[in-house]
Amino acid sequence: MKKVLTLAAAGLLTVAASSKAADLLISVDQAKDLLGKAVFVCGDDPKVFQAGHIPNAQNAYAHDLHYLSDIKKCGGLPMCENNAQKLISGLGISNNSHVIAYDDGKGPNASGVWFFLYLYGVDNVQMLDGGFATWKAKGLPVETGPAKKPAPGKFTVKVRKDILATKDEVLKASKDPNYVILDARRFEEYTGKTLLEALEAPGKHKQVERGGHIPGAKFFEWKKLAGNPNGEPDKPLFKPVDQIKKQLERAGITPDKTVISYCHVGLGRGSFVFAALKLAGYPKAKVYVGSWDEWGNDASLPIEQ
Repeated sequence: MKKVLTLAAAGLLTVAASSKAADLLISVDQAKDLLGKAVFVCGDDPKVFQAGHIPNAQNAYAHDLHYLSDIKKCGGLPMCENNAQKLISGLGISNNSHVIAYDDGKGPNASGVWFFLYLYGVDNVQMLDGGFATWKAKGLPVETGPAKKPAPGKFTVKVRKDILATKDEVLKASKDPNYVILDARRFEEYTGKTLLEALEAPGKHKQVERGGHIPGAKFFEWKKLAGNPNGEPDKPLFKPVDQIKKQLERAGITPDKTVISYCHVGLGRGSFVFAALKLAGYPKAKVYVGSWDEWGNDASLPIEQ
């Protein structure tokens, strides 16, 4: 996934892809021409989606693409392969589909959907740069209400294990100087003052039992790399690449290291940092999808506060 970053005239980021991979980002002006051709998937909460979305878009709330029970059973994957296959096919996605993941414009939920789909083998998946906020600001068509059920896609899972960090690898990484672990959460979560919940299984939420962070993890909130943390129109998801590189270098995070990002469920703030690392040319970036939901609920694992 080698990328070259450029700045579009409208101020939104676009990425020139290699011949073997789709662009990481797509502008609203480019995406509007793909209505009826690409599959649009909104990663925001269903209430946000139903209040307004891109016509014919599907909804897959990024925070709920992580089942703790599946992570434990299936080698750190956010869902066991059969569950992921059903979900992705149910969104009308096939292996050869062009998919555009988006959110309100902040970026984490779009990155969660993007990472989830890419992890399971969707090759041509991009994030909508500027998000729904920019789509609306340009006066483009908007629908309300729940998503329309599409014809099922023909999807076969093909897991990209090289971008996924497991609990065992993270435990090793916490003691290995060749690794860097980045905690993308809020400071209150990093210190253990705030405890969040996540899906243990579909429809079953569970609050994490312990607060704190993985030993040795750097506090590196996703907003450090965000171009639009407030979700305003006509702003890019990510800061310019040179600024991303400066932020990483300032924190002592170099491209020779294996860099593992995590948050509470991995698919959101953790995947957003992963995407920024890829934009900056970090070849050995991974997401620990188990994240604090898995780590904080496992009393056998060490924590720091």
